[in-house]
Amino acid sequence: MGVKVKICGISNAADARAAEAAGADFVGLIFEPSSPRAVTLAEAAKIAGCLSGRAKAVGVFVNQTPEFIARAAEECGLSALQLHGGTSSECAGLPDFSGREIWRAVWLESLSDVGAAESARCAAVVADSRTKSASGGTGKLSDWGLAAVLARKKRLVLAGGISPENAAAAARSVNPWALDANSMVEENPRRKNLKKIEALIEKVKNLK
Repeated sequence: MGVKVKICGISNAADARAAEAAGADFVGLIFEPSSPRAVTLAEAAKIAGCLSGRAKAVGVFVNQTPEFIARAAEECGLSALQLHGGTSSECAGLPDFSGREIWRAVWLESLSDVGAAESARCAAVVADSRTKSASGGTGKLSDWGLAAVLARKKRLVLAGGISPENAAAAARSVNPWALDANSMVEENPRRKNLKKIEALIEKVKNLK
């Protein structure tokens, strides 16, 4: 099947269609209001509705209530729910949510983090990087060594500074189920760079 690709931080229909046409398997819609890439429910529904069905819409939530997540999942036709922060802790024990897959975001800083992530009840674990001011979309690389350990035990989505320049190396080093690119494939937080998306996907899909 090969490594899948998620283009996250999509904020308009044109970028969503372009990412899907380039071969993206998932597009990420961020519902955290403080994010510069945040979308409203109405915007997310429009974006998800423009997809042909080859790429799936993934909702990204940070410290948001299960009630809001359920509403977003239903109104926006989300296929998976990526949970960060307290949202992740509250919903991590659920095998699904409104029939959607749960993807749990984690930050791998030690082997104990790997053990905790391995035991989490979820369809996939998103290994991301963070700073004091942001829990994702930082452009900072995550720990590939720890991620590789987890990828042998759990379906892993590798995020954190994934770019056209390092995507192939990331896929080979970690062997993730999917790569998740955001800030490194954009012109600015509200507009993606199609050439960078195409270059990244081409390198990943052509891996031998």
